[in-house]
Amino acid sequence: GRGSVALLYQFATAYVDPGDEVVTPWISFEAYPISVQTMGGTLVRVPLTAGHAFDLDAVAAAVTARTKLVFLATPNNPTARPCRPRPSHASWSGFPDVVVLVDEAYREFADPALGDPVADLLPRFDNVAVARTFSKAYGLASLRLGYVMAHPEVVSAIDKCLIPFNVNGLAQAAPWPPCALTPPRRRRPTSTPSEPSGAGWRPPWPPTAGISRRPGQLRVDAAGQPHRRGVHRPGAAGRGGPAVLGGGHPGDHRHPAQNDRFWPTSARCPPA
Repeated sequence: GRGSVALLYQFATAYVDPGDEVVTPWISFEAYPISVQTMGGTLVRVPLTAGHAFDLDAVAAAVTARTKLVFLATPNNPTARPCRPRPSHASWSGFPDVVVLVDEAYREFADPALGDPVADLLPRFDNVAVARTFSKAYGLASLRLGYVMAHPEVVSAIDKCLIPFNVNGLAQAAPWPPCALTPPRRRRPTSTPSEPSGAGWRPPWPPTAGISRRPGQLRVDAAGQPHRRGVHRPGAAGRGGPAVLGGGHPGDHRHPAQNDRFWPTSARCPPA
């Protein structure tokens, strides 16, 4: 599909009718409520734990007769906490008639020891699907290419909602094989999580997806200087959050050159 987000919309189109529900831990990927609302459904938000982790028992308890989908982003966007895909966990039995989409857009940034839902879940549960993308670790977001692995019946259902001419030829040819990418790109998933540590940032939880936070609020203007007026807008997209670097500059936060500019600037900002 055109990135894993397009596949997400295919799932919503295939399974959600007006009045149906989709359950997800929250906060999470902001495309989830948009895709569900587009189909006239209701997103049921299950609060994260005090440690910003998923509570699979609570997610399972939120499933009702009206639930059609469960979205699980792991590592979660934007909190970076993973959801361990342990098939022995009792919660998985709570989704017998519901399709569970495990969104692994940031999989390459997570600890491999956390497990692999493709190997751990797909052979045992025909209602589990796993979506991945080349946009993050491979730096190919503009090509728009993602993929999903699922039971044939699930694949057949979302294929019926496929937009014609979905993936262009360049996108199909570019990433294969992934090992052909340059060594710096292949090292990116393991090197990125450690970059903020030199600027005094600390992760509020294990940095499984390279997301860190420094106490206080940082606001940066277009010249790279701390500024009272910045791009940090509490409540944007329905939530507050740490400051971000923007100022009208579209860019990739994983670019080392941009990080080299950002982290020293952040270090000059006093904690709140």
